[in-house]
Amino acid sequence: MRYIYPEPNPRNNTFATPRNITAMSSTTEKDGDQLRGILQTKTWFGFDLDDTLHEFRTASRAATTNVLTRIANENPSTTLQDLQTQYGIILKKGTADAFTDGKTSHDYRRARFAATLSHFGLSHDSVDELLEDYERVLVDNLTLKPGTVSLLEAIKASGKKIAVITEGPQDAQQRAVGDLGVDKYIDFLATTNFFGVAKIDGLFGKVLDHLKIRPQDIVYIGDSQERDIEPASKEGILAIHLHEAQTAPLVVQPPSINSLEVLAKLI
Repeated sequence: MRYIYPEPNPRNNTFATPRNITAMSSTTEKDGDQLRGILQTKTWFGFDLDDTLHEFRTASRAATTNVLTRIANENPSTTLQDLQTQYGIILKKGTADAFTDGKTSHDYRRARFAATLSHFGLSHDSVDELLEDYERVLVDNLTLKPGTVSLLEAIKASGKKIAVITEGPQDAQQRAVGDLGVDKYIDFLATTNFFGVAKIDGLFGKVLDHLKIRPQDIVYIGDSQERDIEPASKEGILAIHLHEAQTAPLVVQPPSINSLEVLAKLI
């Protein structure tokens, strides 16, 4: 099936000449009102954390690059590019279980940097300093997504509760929401690390049971189709995709937004 989708008019920022695209329906004021009505029935709003409420990839990349650059500078025989390539391989392997084995963030990071150093036959003597550098640069680069605070404030003002349901070490995610200044809005923080199960393997069902709520009581917003939208939808939860690359602010079928600011206007 093909749908009509309004195209922005660059002259006045309005939507003008429609064009055909697939997999998206047109968004009208009526559609927005309908979604607003659905959201009003929810008692809980759930969010992914990394790259949904804040710019995790940017902060993590800055912290990792800082550490690997230091290693390269202290070991001229090893290039930054080689270190980045090997670290990427180790990172992918190390996060395959979605942090479900209960270790702390420092355990995971120590293991990754130690494995990278070992691969190149380098000393582990500076690992503690590298971990401190990583944490410092990570925190310095933590940045909320535009509209995060106004959205969370609007949700709380409407009497709803907020859950963050995310993959990652429990300690790191607790520090992150504190460092970002949004912990005061969050009623429950659920991690794959705490529950011991990945999103794609049943985390959402575990959270529903823990909170003693039904799937229809909560809406969930996340940036990953595979790890947020699909598993949440499988549990019967209304899931809204934060898809920043899409042109339309709001698409209703399936639900997606290109910024949190769009959602704030529907609360």
